[in-house]
Amino acid sequence: MFVLYVIFSLLLIKESLLLRIVQVTVPSYRIRGQPAQLECDYELGGDTLYSVKWYRDNEEFYRYMPKYDPPKHAYKLEGVKVELSKSDDRRVMLHPVTLKSSGQYRCEVSAEAPSFASAAGEGKMEVIYLPREGPRITGNEQENRRGDSLFLNCTSGRSYPAAILSWDIDGEKVIDSELLVEYPPMQHSHGLLSSALGLRVPSGRTMQVRCTARVAPAWREGSEAIVGNSQLADSKEAMLLVRSSSAVPKIGIMLLTLSLLQHFHSLTPTIT
Repeated sequence: MFVLYVIFSLLLIKESLLLRIVQVTVPSYRIRGQPAQLECDYELGGDTLYSVKWYRDNEEFYRYMPKYDPPKHAYKLEGVKVELSKSDDRRVMLHPVTLKSSGQYRCEVSAEAPSFASAAGEGKMEVIYLPREGPRITGNEQENRRGDSLFLNCTSGRSYPAAILSWDIDGEKVIDSELLVEYPPMQHSHGLLSSALGLRVPSGRTMQVRCTARVAPAWREGSEAIVGNSQLADSKEAMLLVRSSSAVPKIGIMLLTLSLLQHFHSLTPTIT
């Protein structure tokens, strides 16, 4: 038993002396134009640090080598701009991030001789662009001329990635595919996209409809409207709903006032 205890103790000591990555922290989401801090926490054990290197999609963009003067160096890589003054061996500051900053980020730590040990960890970051306006609810005049039902369109603002839209009627999510009409995302300049989703509602009764746009897990925005007598009778404000997240900064609550749509014949189609 004593021999086994000694062997186990030696193994624990050896493991504690090895270079290892404790944690690599990469924000899951950042908003275009904001900074992004990448962190690489490691333990050298009995080793001496040789280098810390950062890669995006297997392309190196930053390295820290303590034996060099200066020890920090950044390489040109599209979508990656390093703030050297705020970067060191354990953190890298990117500012500002762009849509092209999205990708898989990897930290690789290497030790000096004689061990030449190395360890790595990674995380994925997606840069998003939030819409500047809430989703718009409009009627489709061409479809509504039939008179058997009211056809509504919901169109999101320009964003990246394209917003995911959903409809609610009187507080219940619409899941019936026969009531929904899907359209492919519309492409705009600078790689931005907007989405549209149609909804058929029965005529002859008053109901409350809501369209919700979601761009990221922590960001969604909605518009509400009252439907009655085969027309949009009223519309309400759209409220930005944000769930707190360590990966996405708090955006706050914003109210977007939608113009009242009083008469059906004044509606203009969003998609024909």
